[in-house]
Amino acid sequence: MFTLIPSQLFDSDIDDVCQYIKGNLEAPMAAENLLKELKGKLNYLKENPFARSFVQDEFLANIGFRQIKVKKYVIYYIIDERKNEIYLIRFLYTKRDWKNILREETFG
Repeated sequence: MFTLIPSQLFDSDIDDVCQYIKGNLEAPMAAENLLKELKGKLNYLKENPFARSFVQDEFLANIGFRQIKVKKYVIYYIIDERKNEIYLIRFLYTKRDWKNILREETFG
């Protein structure tokens, strides 16, 4: 089993999304459902980190970025096989410009 290592931005993304859904959309149950599905996907990742594809960007894929969808959001992560660790990089809405966001944060 792999250990999950969330980045500060990953944790911040989750907080921001939940606050938006609860506050702006006034849908606390939807936020809870998202967190429930997120937890399930993270548990799946611990056991099956290689089951998900690399991102659809050659440059980022060569670095090792993979993705897994959670409702209308995507977890971006990198696997370190030597340490049995999964680095959770970002949790972004599917319509965001993820390629530029990940490139900027990785090489900014």
